[in-house]
Amino acid sequence: MPIFAETAERDGGRRRSRTGGFTLVELMVVLMILALAATAVVLTIPDEQQTVRSEADRLAARLAAARDIAVVEGRSVAVRFAPSGYGFERRIEGSWQPLPGRSFAQRNWPSDVAFAGGDGQPVARLIFDRVGTSPTPQALVLSGGGARETVRISATGEVSRGR
Repeated sequence: MPIFAETAERDGGRRRSRTGGFTLVELMVVLMILALAATAVVLTIPDEQQTVRSEADRLAARLAAARDIAVVEGRSVAVRFAPSGYGFERRIEGSWQPLPGRSFAQRNWPSDVAFAGGDGQPVARLIFDRVGTSPTPQALVLSGGGARETVRISATGEVSRGR
């Protein structure tokens, strides 16, 4: 069904018809495609709870990897925490040096994630000794947008995550 009326013109005794515009079906197809595209965009926008959850997962995985490095290398590994982010160090010949590797590079907290110790106090350093235990067990709390995630490090060096 055309939106614009069909016009007939006489051209030397022959009838010629011409239509202008789009049919209703064509317009509905275009609107459906636009709606699907808008839905895809809205669904890919991460919410703040997902950001906190993924950051807690990332932190827990990195802490477990640092513990494993301490055991494999047979030397202490520390994690320095600051309000802006965290980084990894290892003890070599009496001094702390940055832990090499892309996985252990300094990481800044996302802008919508706040960090604190389990008791609300800032945590300066977490240490894994050469056998993987932690003389400084901690509960690390990440929060933002109404979400709160906790990463716990036990005295035995176990890293767990929960609310």
